[in-house]
Amino acid sequence: MDTSRLIRTTPAFRLPLLASVALVSALALGGCTSGGPAPATTLEAPTVTQLVPEPAVLQKGVECPSSLDDFPSNADTGYPATPRGSVPAGFVPDQVFICRPDLVTGVMQQEELKGDFAPLLAALAVPSDRAEGDGVACTMILEIIPVLWLVNAEGGAVDAAWPTTECRQASGKPDTQKAIDGLTVAGTTVVPGSGK
Repeated sequence: MDTSRLIRTTPAFRLPLLASVALVSALALGGCTSGGPAPATTLEAPTVTQLVPEPAVLQKGVECPSSLDDFPSNADTGYPATPRGSVPAGFVPDQVFICRPDLVTGVMQQEELKGDFAPLLAALAVPSDRAEGDGVACTMILEIIPVLWLVNAEGGAVDAAWPTTECRQASGKPDTQKAIDGLTVAGTTVVPGSGK
């Protein structure tokens, strides 16, 4: 029996051979890539800051937009360039209205909400997040954010900003929606669109 054939096919013989092949391959590859620095594999984390908009300007009454042109959405992360206002200090709402679009008919539904407004005021006081840099990762979810009006006993109204995340998503700051869900719809008025 030829014992030399047995020696060459045993695992003990193959391991040193494979190790030699791997070492030669590693040296060859190392020589190809040693000419420059390794490419960066991570993005720099964005700087996240807190934003509280300027207090909303007191207006003479509720005006749901007659067009969807100014309806807030997070589709454009730069929207709004000038955000809707925060609730002014000392403002006490007597009524709350929410403007919702009907994208099929092109009209707005203006709902009057009743109930305890304290949770809503607390939720609206939460700062929004804003990020600077290119490393922001946002999900591809379109959010249409309803327009929210608060009216005091004297009839003065403010167009209040919803707190949002760095992706302009109100769902990431859910306390506002929870507070609205805790209110009761007292009535709905249809506001016709502008036809634009």
